[in-house]
Amino acid sequence: MEAPEYLICLDCETPCYTFEWRHDKLVEILCEVCGNDNPDEFMTEEDYDSLTST
Repeated sequence: MEAPEYLICLDCETPCYTFEWRHDKLVEILCEVCGNDNPDEFMTEEDYDSLTST
């Protein structure tokens, strides 16, 4: 999988463009709005859309 253009912070729903992506996995990220730095709390746009659409 190619690195996404951005990831969405699940804490504040802000798109984050600065992150490290290695071997098809998010390694490091920091949301500049809320300070979240837990890689497990970010999603790609596609994953986020599938989660929020009902």
